Amino acid sequence: MNIDDLKQLNVPENPGSYQFYNDREQIIYVGKAINLRSRVSSYWRKGANLTAAKKKMLEEIVEVKWVLTDTEIEALLLEANLIKKYQPYYNVDKKDDKRFSYIKITTDDEIPGIFIVRNISGGGKYFGPFTSVGAVRETLKVIRKIWPYCTEKKVKKKICFYAQIGRCTGVCGGEFDIKDYKEKIIKPIIMFLEGKKAQVIKNQELIIKNYEKELKKKSINEIDKEALLLDLVFAKKQLLNINYVLASARIISLSEKYVADVLELAKVLQLPKVPERIEGYDISNIFGEYAVGSMVVFNDGEPNKKFYRKFKIKAGQGSAGDVVMLKEILERRMRHIDEKKWPNPDLIIIDGGKGQLNAGLKIIKKYKMDIPVISISKGLGLRSAQAPDKIFFPGENKAVELPLASPALHIIKRVRDEAHRFAIKYHRELRKKGWIKK
Repeated sequence: MNIDDLKQLNVPENPGSYQFYNDREQIIYVGKAINLRSRVSSYWRKGANLTAAKKKMLEEIVEVKWVLTDTEIEALLLEANLIKKYQPYYNVDKKDDKRFSYIKITTDDEIPGIFIVRNISGGGKYFGPFTSVGAVRETLKVIRKIWPYCTEKKVKKKICFYAQIGRCTGVCGGEFDIKDYKEKIIKPIIMFLEGKKAQVIKNQELIIKNYEKELKKKSINEIDKEALLLDLVFAKKQLLNINYVLASARIISLSEKYVADVLELAKVLQLPKVPERIEGYDISNIFGEYAVGSMVVFNDGEPNKKFYRKFKIKAGQGSAGDVVMLKEILERRMRHIDEKKWPNPDLIIIDGGKGQLNAGLKIIKKYKMDIPVISISKGLGLRSAQAPDKIFFPGENKAVELPLASPALHIIKRVRDEAHRFAIKYHRELRKKGWIKK
């Protein structure tokens, strides 16, 4: 199939899921998009930055099909359900399955909970796989606005924090019947995740009609009438949210932006390939005390906390500078370069200036690794959000300031800020332990 064949198909500009078929009528890839025509045609677009696997996939495609959805979030769920059902070769075989995310609904707990997990293990209902954990988080935020589920596992004396802000029914504090919770919250969520939105809406409309019918009965007493009115209001609110919240949610566009940021980064840095795994490093200490280092990992533009690592600085506590400390954590990291739990990075981003960059380059050279390294700094005394970020490249004497709207700068800053956050978190943990010992 070529771009001319694709044009003949007249792919719609709606959200949905697309499927690529080979000459044996097998689905070899499933994707999702907010604009099917734009996304599908991008594979054949001149100058498309495709991986070797995607280029090989294009050679096998003989047919393109698609399924339209009303909203982005439904396209995301449809993609996951189709991947789970058909196990397409270029979705599954070419990816590390441990990087997939799943939505798990527990069934053994007193209060059924909804969580994001990396692996399928133990009882419960699982939905996925999802390639974007960020999209999953956003999806659950949207679902919670419609069906305020709880993440507590047992009923307690007090309601949880989310119940206090209206994002939980209060089932955790005994303010909502567990049987009703399973029927009115968990059941529709399961149906929605299974792609049965139409049935969920139909059921909700039927519930509203039944409540209205009961309220018209002359035999109803005031207490029951008040309870029914509350149930009716709750049901109507859910129905309104299903239509409004889902339509306004931006799920796919967020994950697509992250991928686009990484593509732009590869162009700006003139990298030999699009960086699939980016590692970010930072140091945190107070005058050398409780000195720690952090390593964060981004896959396809999104944080992958499974691979985060923290380092307790061993040498030079109280006297060593940040550059020396950085050398130590990079050296310790590079010793693991061949291990499965520490895959090779495609790019290293260091929080710091020219000195930190040179330190990183020396360690990379020592271990004879061919890994691109850059550093990002706000300069001396400039840590405010308004201060311009300076990017230091190997072989360049002057730092580069990328435009604030630059997608490449966005991903660099996300990695830097996450490494900074993770380092500070570990530093505070150690400092707190030190105070307790005193």
